[in-house]
Amino acid sequence: MRRVLPLLLFSLVTAGGAAAQCKDAMSTRDMEDCAGSEYKRADTELNRVYQETLKKLQPQLLREAQRAWLAYRDAHCDAQYRLYTGGSIAPVILAQCRATLTAQRAKEIRES
Repeated sequence: MRRVLPLLLFSLVTAGGAAAQCKDAMSTRDMEDCAGSEYKRADTELNRVYQETLKKLQPQLLREAQRAWLAYRDAHCDAQYRLYTGGSIAPVILAQCRATLTAQRAKEIRES
């Protein structure tokens, strides 16, 4: 069950937040590459939206909120990672967590 759960979790998260190409990932390495790519895309989009929004809102307030959010994201995803420490799926869990939360944050800022 412990081996099936990470793959099930990855499938559910991938279906909800990752690109269609990742659904075909068969090996843990492929899943890690896909999750890493999704995180990079989400991070690039977040940075774009953040910079754009800095021009519209009070920059100091957005910077403070972003610093707090980054601390939350890192702590949350590190906790997820630690559930699987020592397992080959751990880096996938970490990257997918960061990708999902980062994409959500970009949406939050864009909609503010």
